[in-house]
Amino acid sequence: MNRRGLTLIELLVALMLLAVAVSGLMGLWSFGFNTTKHSQDLGVAYNIARREIEKARNVSFMVLPEGTQTVGYDGSGSPTSQPSPHYTVTTIMRTIPDVNGQINALCLREFSVRVASYDSRDTLFETVTHFTRGGI
Repeated sequence: MNRRGLTLIELLVALMLLAVAVSGLMGLWSFGFNTTKHSQDLGVAYNIARREIEKARNVSFMVLPEGTQTVGYDGSGSPTSQPSPHYTVTTIMRTIPDVNGQINALCLREFSVRVASYDSRDTLFETVTHFTRGGI
């Protein structure tokens, strides 16, 4: 018997194979997109943290305010005052007392920067540096 065309079962099997292949490609595309977005976020977070350290470095050693400050940044790494920024940057400056427990002009100062994603509050980048009267 010589048949022409496809049966319904053959068509369903072909559609199922196509659906499996497309869903695999969609999963691969989603993984690639998320990986690229995360690596871009890490790069911007690193640049923001370095910029905060450089700002602190350019201020006089004794003028740096003690305590914690939080600032918001947009997706491109520029400061923003919007209520839901893309990144939140927390900086902490603390003075480490000398061996006698005293705080004076010769004490070491610790400056830490933490950059987090506003969406998930995950820490993207964190660094600590120390300042002395002679520089970093």
